[in-house]
Amino acid sequence: METTSNILTLLKQYSAKQRSAVIDFGEFADFLRHYAQHHVNEKAELASYLGSTDDALEEELQHISAAHQVVLMNRDQGKQSIFVVSSFIERYAETYKDIDMNVSIPFPNINDIPKNVPNDIVTKVQCSDLLYKLLDRDEPNDKTLYSLMFNKNIPALLFPSSVSVNLLIKLALKKLQDMLRKEEYHDYFLKKLTISNPGKEISIKNFFNLFVARPEDSMDALRTNGENFYNWSQLCYFIKQDYNKLKDFTSEDINILQSISIVEITASFYKSKTAERVQRDNAFKELDTQMENPPYYFSTHDIENMKDSHGKPLLGQYTKEELNDHLSSMRAQSMGNSLPQLLVFKVNETDGYFILKSKVMQLVIRLCNDARSVIRESLNQVWFKSLLAFDTLPEMKDNIAFEQCLARELQTAEPVLYALLHASFLPVVAFEDSTPGRIVLYRNGALIPYSELLLVSRGEIYSDAKIKLPFWYSLPLVSWLISLIKNRKKNKYRKSVDPDTATEQVMQQEKADAEEKLQKLNAADASNPRSRKKALRNSATVAESKLVPANSTLDRELEAYLQDWNDRLESNVYDNLTQDVNNLIRDYLRKVLRSLRADTLSPERISSLAQSLEESPSLYKIKNHPALRRYIELYIIKLLKNIPS
Repeated sequence: METTSNILTLLKQYSAKQRSAVIDFGEFADFLRHYAQHHVNEKAELASYLGSTDDALEEELQHISAAHQVVLMNRDQGKQSIFVVSSFIERYAETYKDIDMNVSIPFPNINDIPKNVPNDIVTKVQCSDLLYKLLDRDEPNDKTLYSLMFNKNIPALLFPSSVSVNLLIKLALKKLQDMLRKEEYHDYFLKKLTISNPGKEISIKNFFNLFVARPEDSMDALRTNGENFYNWSQLCYFIKQDYNKLKDFTSEDINILQSISIVEITASFYKSKTAERVQRDNAFKELDTQMENPPYYFSTHDIENMKDSHGKPLLGQYTKEELNDHLSSMRAQSMGNSLPQLLVFKVNETDGYFILKSKVMQLVIRLCNDARSVIRESLNQVWFKSLLAFDTLPEMKDNIAFEQCLARELQTAEPVLYALLHASFLPVVAFEDSTPGRIVLYRNGALIPYSELLLVSRGEIYSDAKIKLPFWYSLPLVSWLISLIKNRKKNKYRKSVDPDTATEQVMQQEKADAEEKLQKLNAADASNPRSRKKALRNSATVAESKLVPANSTLDRELEAYLQDWNDRLESNVYDNLTQDVNNLIRDYLRKVLRSLRADTLSPERISSLAQSLEESPSLYKIKNHPALRRYIELYIIKLLKNIPS
């Protein structure tokens, strides 16, 4: 036996040697004194028990008693005793081992406790409460003896905390199996089950016979087979219904009723767990589906705030830890040398985004289309202003400077595209891409020039800007004199500041124009402080800030999603379809506007309106419904922002 100075351990050892949970205080004090004399060299702390052991032992027992590990008995009668709780609990743990060997042995009953045992060592608890707690997290220990309380007149069952809850359930199932193997019970309850389930006789018979014939599989069947929860419930109900008709219960009857209650509680627990698992799996399927929809890239905040089709947050149907595990598994799943299903890229040092591998090239193409028109128009305007001021920018004449200019403009206009083009995974994704009409992003191992990627020509932009100039700019002498005068003034008052990119200048101007237009509309309603139209405009502006990226504008996003869902190639057909959809949205909004309140106009409410319209038969034939829905949302915001006074 290993040497120890722990009094509780010595109490357990002495109690086991005496084969009793109640030991005499004086006898144990003598044992402790002799033990200390033999082992004081190994454990110096035993020295306190060499002399007068009683006082030191009494002080130590007070601490252990406060933790409900021992109970001091007969303290006022001269002969003090120590009741070792763990030894008493171990006695009932042995009973459960005996039941496992012989299922006819009844469960220990609350009435089996000897009269000299202190009442406060038993912890009374509802059986359902304890089983739900232990099934969720079973950590056996030898500190507690539970009295499992059942409903109605079923006596309480003693259950030591050192026994696994799975053993308790296994024994309850074995007792039921033992009863149902008897011929009179077997045929009787099988008949009741089949009669109450017409048309399901074969499945009921298979369930019943499998439970009776294969007891070793019953626990797994109860835990995992969600289809049989109804059968378990019915079987337990019929058995309990027959036994409740009895007036006097034998010990065997009590055991069956206790077993039925335990199995019912266990089935209810696993049924709820199965429902939670199904809900969680469905929520993850919805999450995966939404990640396949525009805008295709999502931050952690976006993913945590996703909602299902009923507007219920997905986070809550699964925990944050489960979400992180799901995303991690998607990032780790790969076949051979291929990339995982989910990829991550950073736009800057702080903003990271998730994107499905299957959507990378689709997003690159879409963002290239968006950036082309924006950058081309922005450069056209800025170059025109420069030429008007007789300035010549380096990018107007030099291809290298033009490529550097496009890089700056792209980083401003589409930072997500710029980050994707420089992501480490893009060469592999571009190589694995097998979609029809795939674009080539790399040549000789390097990314193709931005001008080729965006289909932007330096010469075309320069020519378009020059065409807008007044006619006298084409007269050499006149243009030279004007440029001489302007350059002198410009040099005199030039400020040494870094100018914004062309895209930033145009975007700032567009936002300023939109803000000015909104202010004019609100000013017309200034005389009416309760103007409903003004409130709707302001609410639409708030929704716009949440749905439109900071580096974009409402019109830009509308144009991008329009190109996604309107796949008509002919100009007339394209324009007609766009006009028809816009008219449909306007007509729909005109109807709901009567009951639309500004205080409820949130992105979720706008999404709900867009979904209702998107699912209408009129738009059924349009293929890309996710892009169409986002277009409807943005177009509703645009209409609400421009409600006339």
